[in-house]
Amino acid sequence: MQAATIGGRGKVLMPILFIGLITLFQFLIPTDRHSLHIVHIALRKLYFLPPVMAAAWYGLRGAVYVSLLTSVVFSLHAVLDWPGNYMEQANQGGELVGFWVVGLVAGWLFNREQCHLKDLVQAHEDTLLGLVSALDMKEHNTNLHSQRVRQYTLLLADRFKLDETQKKAIGLGALLHDVGKIAVPDHILLKSTPFTEEERRIMNKHPAVGYDIVNRIKFLREAAEIVYAHHERFDGGGYPRGLKGENIPFGARLFAVVDVYDALTSQRPYRTPVSHEEAIAEIRKGSGGHFDPRVVEVFLTLPQQDFDAVNAAVAQYTM
Repeated sequence: MQAATIGGRGKVLMPILFIGLITLFQFLIPTDRHSLHIVHIALRKLYFLPPVMAAAWYGLRGAVYVSLLTSVVFSLHAVLDWPGNYMEQANQGGELVGFWVVGLVAGWLFNREQCHLKDLVQAHEDTLLGLVSALDMKEHNTNLHSQRVRQYTLLLADRFKLDETQKKAIGLGALLHDVGKIAVPDHILLKSTPFTEEERRIMNKHPAVGYDIVNRIKFLREAAEIVYAHHERFDGGGYPRGLKGENIPFGARLFAVVDVYDALTSQRPYRTPVSHEEAIAEIRKGSGGHFDPRVVEVFLTLPQQDFDAVNAAVAQYTM
């Protein structure tokens, strides 16, 4: 049972602490009076809670560990204070079995529910992937751009030791970054010559439009912030809000670097791709202007083999 956060470590300790407190009161409170014996019986019932808590937080494996710990402590107390009444002995034996039944059933149900949730999340991601792939094919004559930049961004996020929740949001933000282009007319979106001032104004609305679309979905609200800010520049010269420096969401600062890298190195109908080394040189030039220098510094440590591996993996999804 390993937890990634302080809150997670607290969840590990809580069932153990709970078992310890119950056991402490069991030993401290005498049983020579009937009223106190009733208290002991009530305290024993509380031993059912730690296995259920562990099952709810960690599934079947956590329930097994905590049920085992509960059984050991409960049995130790029973041996040291074994009642002479046969009915009470049978009752304690039934409680011991009950810890395992309650813990294992709750843990199995938790694992089953987690599998269903994973299937649902995967279905959501597959739907999103189909949406952005269709948009990529329409604009770039390829269905790989958004998938590549997602994986590149996650490569970079790994170097910053971000937790899984943060990486999930950043990856989805990268995947959905251009979803707002759905609202851009085709004669502008597919234009191969420079935009007029009015066309540029319309095109520059797509981050805000994308944010409005994505932010309506509860589990994508963190990703929506990256969609909104993916064309901001570190020096404040980007759009749509002109954010500067660390006011730009960290995920958007990661994405800005890999988006330019992919634009430079991938095949486009209107431009010949450059080599990895040439793209790296351009990224280095943009440090402190277009890009967060700290992000560029880490990006430059990524070996070309990592990018090649992403390309090979993503190429399997070619439509």
